[in-house]
Amino acid sequence: MRPLAILLLSFLAALEAGVFAWRHVGITPSTAPVFFWKGAPLLTTAPPPFGDALKMYRADRGAEQSKELPEGRKMTLFYFEWDRIQPGPFDGVSGHEVQICNVEHGSFKLLQGGGKRIYRAPNGEQLYLTYTLLAEPNDKPVYVYKIPWIQGFGEWDATDSGRDRTYRLRRSFLRYCGAARVIQAGIFGAASEDEAYALFQHEVLDKLEWAAR
Repeated sequence: MRPLAILLLSFLAALEAGVFAWRHVGITPSTAPVFFWKGAPLLTTAPPPFGDALKMYRADRGAEQSKELPEGRKMTLFYFEWDRIQPGPFDGVSGHEVQICNVEHGSFKLLQGGGKRIYRAPNGEQLYLTYTLLAEPNDKPVYVYKIPWIQGFGEWDATDSGRDRTYRLRRSFLRYCGAARVIQAGIFGAASEDEAYALFQHEVLDKLEWAAR
């Protein structure tokens, strides 16, 4: 191998090691409050397809739940926990739009996207939700709520069209480490978005537990 090629490979290896050290070494994890959802047993491994999602997203643990609600309504929920993650890798999870797996690779139809709500917890913390209106093959509505959240930052939505690529790139290089959570729930059979949100709030948001870390 020529000396120039060896020098170039050595430089690239040193650069990669330097970037890794800059982003990982000497970072004090956040101590901001963290929320937990205790509505289902938390798993570290599970059969497919939920087990595949745990593995793909590299979550420390997660839960899957399907629950029958009054008057023929139903909720399905997916919940993921990370003890420590950096913002860059988390973009791959928070940026996963619900229509990708439900519309592009599923049997649902997209009716409306881009909805937003804010939930204020009893301790004053705020959770920012996005919601998407889908339709089942029988045309019945499904309201899908998603919360991507990083400890100390709060909302972490990489899909926000109001933020350009340069902004997201800068954010991915933040020297930061903390816990993270993702909640995604589908409410089936609700007559309106207000009714769907009220069900989601009662079944999930009001039951979240917060603790200092």
